[in-house]
Amino acid sequence: MKVSERRAATLPAAPMRTGVEIAFDAASHERAQKRLFDAIGSFLFRHRLSATPANYMLAHMLITKSSPAAVSAIEAATNDGVRLSQEEANRILSEAGGHTPSQVQDEMLSAARVQIEEFERLVEIAPRDAVTYGRDLEGSAAEISRTGESAASAELIRITSAMIERTRIAEAQLAETTLEAQGLRAKLASAKEEALSDWLTGLPNRRAFEDRYRELSEAGAPMSVALCDVDHFKAINDSHGHAVGDRVLSAVAHTLQRHCLGHMVARLGGEEFIVLFEGLDARAAARLVDAARDELASKRFRTRDTDAPIGILTFSAGVVAAAA
Repeated sequence: MKVSERRAATLPAAPMRTGVEIAFDAASHERAQKRLFDAIGSFLFRHRLSATPANYMLAHMLITKSSPAAVSAIEAATNDGVRLSQEEANRILSEAGGHTPSQVQDEMLSAARVQIEEFERLVEIAPRDAVTYGRDLEGSAAEISRTGESAASAELIRITSAMIERTRIAEAQLAETTLEAQGLRAKLASAKEEALSDWLTGLPNRRAFEDRYRELSEAGAPMSVALCDVDHFKAINDSHGHAVGDRVLSAVAHTLQRHCLGHMVARLGGEEFIVLFEGLDARAAARLVDAARDELASKRFRTRDTDAPIGILTFSAGVVAAAA
């Protein structure tokens, strides 16, 4: 007992932390988190990447150095001061072991589509089986009624009639479920369409453009591509607010659509638009883009609330013949 007591007496006492030290640690943690958030936001803004979970994950890998492969790939892609494109960001994230938004979306839509198709198949078969079963029951009930009126026959008729009624109820429920399945299919188609559309302008988005470009490229089809960037867009946002900026983007989108009718006009993100001209050489494509630019510059836009002039809207553009 004395030995134990002596040993216990020689153990170092655990240091006590004061409330000030605990508060200091919490404040330090908050400052570190704020620095991380600021660094991630600065990275996304500098490269004009949307604040999506996937892009946030990629920026977090870079800032925290949690993925050496992602850090090296980003540095290699931007070593000449070039902006990191969304396509490159998706590729780097995928190679680093993350999932891009399109991959996650595709997996969910594909799984939902398979489930709905299987459900519809079962719903389609079940009513036919129920009708056949109900017809057989009704025939059996009629046959039993003709053969006699014994107590056993009466009970059997009662049971069979109850089964027929349940079959009819099941048929009605199956019909209702069929309508629900059709509604789910329509919603799934709508979700797929939304996944390929820009929420602000209604134009196809970057992913839709890349899918169509890939299809034409693999088919060896002739095409040209025009990249358009709205001039001084940040100044418009800063001077008039984001609501006015959104209306400016919609005006540019609709003007491009009118002059490039029959060709895909897509919004890449921010103030950048891209036009995919199928079967058109670069010279002819440039004429259409110039016509859209001239129309836009001829208009005098004003704010709705104050009627203040926004100024002349222009965009810079470049057109190239895309190699198949």
